[in-house]
Amino acid sequence: MDIAVIIWLVCGIAAAIIGSQKGEGCAAFFFAFLLGPLGLLLAIFSSGNRKPCPYFKEKIHRDAVVCPRCRQDLSTGKQ
Repeated sequence: MDIAVIIWLVCGIAAAIIGSQKGEGCAAFFFAFLLGPLGLLLAIFSSGNRKPCPYFKEKIHRDAVVCPRCRQDLSTGKQ
């Protein structure tokens, strides 16, 4: 039983790390902690809410109008 708790906690932490890179850290941890390995797979295969900035190539929020890194206006160009 202790092994199962450790596996669920490790899945939650791993999903939080993967999810934070995709902008969904807390949600990924929550689902992986509840669903275990299945939640970890959800975190791995989710698309997240980030997209690359066309100027800076850094991942930013999908709905961003101005890149927080390079301050370029993203509302006029095609993405």
